[in-house]
Amino acid sequence: MLSGTIIQGAVGFGFALVAAPILMLIQPDLVPGPITLAGLLLSLTMAIRERKAADLHNLIWLFIGFIPGLALGALFLQTLLESTLSLLFGFLVLTAVALSSNGIIIKQQSRIMTIPAGILSGIMNITTSMGGPPVALLYQNATGPKFRGTLAIFFFTGSLLTLFGLNQIGRMGEVEFIKGVYLIPAVALGLLLSKPAANWLDKGKTRYAVLIIAALSGVSVIVKTIWLT
Repeated sequence: MLSGTIIQGAVGFGFALVAAPILMLIQPDLVPGPITLAGLLLSLTMAIRERKAADLHNLIWLFIGFIPGLALGALFLQTLLESTLSLLFGFLVLTAVALSSNGIIIKQQSRIMTIPAGILSGIMNITTSMGGPPVALLYQNATGPKFRGTLAIFFFTGSLLTLFGLNQIGRMGEVEFIKGVYLIPAVALGLLLSKPAANWLDKGKTRYAVLIIAALSGVSVIVKTIWLT
């Protein structure tokens, strides 16, 4: 949680890619509800800090796709076996890595790409707590403030919708809420440490580190699930 917060606080992306796969391995009951709740503080703080540069117009179209994506993801959570969901989680992580490392130039103003990105983000957000990669890919060519501001507002609003969806299917109740609160101190500390870490992380190190850790975590989840079943 601390590492993911420092990375996202410095560059605007990477919190769930780092934290969610590792938590899935060591304590899966913290994903997706508790980690999503704890991430609200991170998203809210960054949204306030970068609000002036955010692309508010395109956010509307992202959420037009995001909301039905949540419904599809909730359906997956209700119908898939735990082992199947874990495998899906692992493959989604690897998919996120592939999307994030893709060098294809995408015009973020195109609704043809924005709405599908929102749908995929909604599915991944409620099933794996990692709804960021599709939107990050969409804004890969944006300026730093625009990238961070837009994604922060998207993450915050999307997390609220995700928590509501999880609550409706019985995956976010009092127990999950308490577990999420326990994770908040790590997020708060990470926010404090992220500012001095920004210069170091921006020297071409963050992106590669996130992709490597996420890929290894995704593979580990798949191997662990196959080994135990």
